[in-house]
Amino acid sequence: MKILDRYSSKSPKETEQAAEILAGIFKEGDIVLLEGDLGSGKTFLVKALCKIWQTEDEAVSPTFTILNQYSGRMQVNHFDLYRIQEERELDQLGWEEIIDGGGVTLIEWPQMLEKHLENYYKLKIEMQDGERIISLLEK
Repeated sequence: MKILDRYSSKSPKETEQAAEILAGIFKEGDIVLLEGDLGSGKTFLVKALCKIWQTEDEAVSPTFTILNQYSGRMQVNHFDLYRIQEERELDQLGWEEIIDGGGVTLIEWPQMLEKHLENYYKLKIEMQDGERIISLLEK
């Protein structure tokens, strides 16, 4: 994977500023994997992106529904695969059709799906000395 950029955040405001930059990078058809520990800010980043793209509804974590879709300036497919235990569950979701259906696809907890994707961005979120480091990578 190639590192494209890094953003540092010590506050929600700084994370929103990073989202402003990222919203200008991602385009229709892009797949963005969000990787980070529980509570690292993955869903917050998705909410910030959806706000920038003026989706009709505020983004919420799809931990139990697995997928939320939002319409707005940019269509957003927001997956949270935290509860997926087996690959056959992925197939039952119809994830390929959803990704191919347009918009930007944001995927939290993507580890099981990542090996099935050819091209994507990855946002890796890490905490270091009380600071959130958001790395933008590309495959």
